[in-house]
Amino acid sequence: MKIILSSPIPGEIAQLREMLESAGIAGLVRNELSSGLLPEIPLSESTPELWIQDDQRLAEALEIKHAWKTAAPIEGNDWVCSTCGETSEPQFTPCWKCGASKPWWVDKQRSSRQNVAPSGFTPAFRNA
Repeated sequence: MKIILSSPIPGEIAQLREMLESAGIAGLVRNELSSGLLPEIPLSESTPELWIQDDQRLAEALEIKHAWKTAAPIEGNDWVCSTCGETSEPQFTPCWKCGASKPWWVDKQRSSRQNVAPSGFTPAFRNA
């Protein structure tokens, strides 16, 4: 087993683990629960770590890690769901609250500060 990432941010561990597992590289998270025990145990022993189980796939895992770290930041603006009215961040393609699909016009209007429906479109949700 080889360590691939140590991070106090649990979301990072989960993202990279998902990417590795989608490539067929099994991962194991250590110290996942012990991070809540600070300051009773040292930081070096409580920081969550992602390990790969197959040492022979280390080079491939490191390539995936590099691609993950250098991924372009998410562009776009927050958008308003036309079904429930909830505001979602640009990385969400379905609405995080109700699951409705992101409207097609949202990504077409990157230059605008606010995502507005095209003229003639009436959303299912209306503010009262």
